Amino acid sequence: MSIFENTVLVEKKQTLANKIGFTVLVVLTVFCLYVSLFISPILFAPAIAFGVFAYLVHSNSKIEYEYTYIEGRLSIARIKAKKKRKELAQIEMEEVLLIAPDSSHELDSYKNNQAVKSACVSGEKDAKIYQVVYKGKGGLNMMAFEPDRNMLEMIQGRNPRKVIIED
Repeated sequence: MSIFENTVLVEKKQTLANKIGFTVLVVLTVFCLYVSLFISPILFAPAIAFGVFAYLVHSNSKIEYEYTYIEGRLSIARIKAKKKRKELAQIEMEEVLLIAPDSSHELDSYKNNQAVKSACVSGEKDAKIYQVVYKGKGGLNMMAFEPDRNMLEMIQGRNPRKVIIED
């Protein structure tokens, strides 16, 4: 029995708020360091605090999503700062009801439903976003993700009725 595996890694786009917050914290850090070195050492502690916050904002804004399909199981994970990996979903293909493009009309009945919705996408304007609808522990779930064409064809090869591929 051969194992078919496909992994896609998508980097999340940084938001404007993250960029502005990081820039403001760096400016405050430099300002407090300058003042503490030349005027008053009392601002050294706030400089360190601003520096730590700048580091945390910067590292938490570096997010990637990893989609892996292996023999009937779709795994979705979030990777922060290329260090911390958290498994978000392990979806067995028996639980999947539909995988379709976000704009597909086949999803209309699920979008209006009380499904738990989550998104693991890059945020890029031209990204091809797909929704996977599956039965989870708490009921119906929908998760947005950005698979490549190869992954979709692999899933469709084993589950042709559950996958709709956009041209």
